[in-house]
This record gives sequence, C-alpha cells and structure tokens, in this order.
Amino acid sequence: MPHDLEYPSGAAGSRWDGLYRARGAEVVCHRPIVTGDVFSKVTVQSIGETKTKTVIVIQHPCAPRADGINLHRRLLVAELRSHSVIPVQDWITGHYAKMPLPDLIPTVTSGKRHQAAFFDEPYLVERGALELDSRIACLSLNGVNLLLRRWVHHNSRVVVPTSTYDGQTSPSYEEADLIEEWCEARMDIEVRQAAAEAVAWLREDGGGGVTRQQMLREPQSRSAVRVQMRSTIRTLRSSDPG
Repeated sequence: MPHDLEYPSGAAGSRWDGLYRARGAEVVCHRPIVTGDVFSKVTVQSIGETKTKTVIVIQHPCAPRADGINLHRRLLVAELRSHSVIPVQDWITGHYAKMPLPDLIPTVTSGKRHQAAFFDEPYLVERGALELDSRIACLSLNGVNLLLRRWVHHNSRVVVPTSTYDGQTSPSYEEADLIEEWCEARMDIEVRQAAAEAVAWLREDGGGGVTRQQMLREPQSRSAVRVQMRSTIRTLRSSDPG
C-alpha cells in the first residue's frame, strides 16, 4: 500500500520499550532537549489564550537551536492525550494523524499509561516553558525516526523510510548522547557550562581538518569520537583544582 507506515522494531504484545530511551525517573536533567522529548504541564500558545498541556517536541534535532546550545525563542510541539493501545497492524495502515506512545507512563495502571501525540493539535511554546524537571520521557532513536516519519506523512502524504530519517537524525542524536555523558562526568560544574564546554569540544578538529561534530555524520567514526571524549574528560578531571 502506498501509505503503509512502520511500527516499532521488536514490538510484541504489550512491550513497547524500544520506543523509549528514558521514562519517568530514568530521565536526566542534563540531556539536551531533542526531538521526541515529552514534557508535562507546559504552557502553550493558542489563538487568543494560553493552555497547559502535555506535549512532545516534533522538530528535527537540529531545528530547536541556532548555535548548538541556546533554544530558539519558540519551538513546535504536538499535544499528547490518553489513547488506547493501537495494534501493530493499525500502526501500518491507519491513525496517520497520531504518533502512538503506548506504555509512556508505565508507573500508572489507569488509561493515562498509554498516550498518543496528535499532529492535528500542534502548538508553539516559549523556550522557557520547557522546564527540564517537567520532562517525563525521551524517545529512542528508533522512536524519533518513527515520530518524524508519521509527522511528515501527516503533512505531505509522502512515505519516507525510517532508514532515510536515521541518516539525518542519528548524528544529532549521537551528539545529544555525548553531551549528556559529558555533563554527567562534569557534575562538578554547572550544567549549562558543561554543555557549552562539550559543544565547543565537539566543534574542534578531531583529526585531518574535520571537526568531531562532522565526524559524527559517519557511523564508523563515532566510536573514535567517544574514545577521544572520555580521554579529554579524564584530563580535565585530573587538572581540576582540588
């Protein structure tokens, strides 16, 4: 069928863990905000009024920032609401205006456990409205690719394989992973300072006139960047006073 969409790899029965990188207490405040992050109790802008919603960031990982650190003034999000679990077959052939998020809140047993993002309910949010302590989930890379695939299909009816999205999202996702790891290792300094330090390091030459940020575009180079990063962090720690 021309509009067939994909479903989460490895999804079986009621297990949807592959959609998520972190949920609830697993979410850490020092991870950069990226596509697929879910926030609760967010003030969104509507026509002539403001509302409080649970929302998910639906822009490409590069889109929310102009300089790699600071968020743009406004970000595009979609509303989340409780929704029954959508069978795998229906992921493929229906519900095109939604991104199903089953087991989003696994700690509850009510209907709120299962959610869906509604693409026909988009909002703009001020960057200050996305408080890191109100982030309740982060999608996995597979989850981000599925989200973007369904969002673009909703707007264009074009079906793009998640493997194509992966080529565009995985470098930015890997960068977010590295910044998170850097900030976790540098807990002795303020998170914003640690994030800026990490971004500056990623933009340095990693060898051969290519920045480490550019190296992340090549899957075979990513492990080398990670090794360099961990070596740099050990050096920074050893040189810190006290």
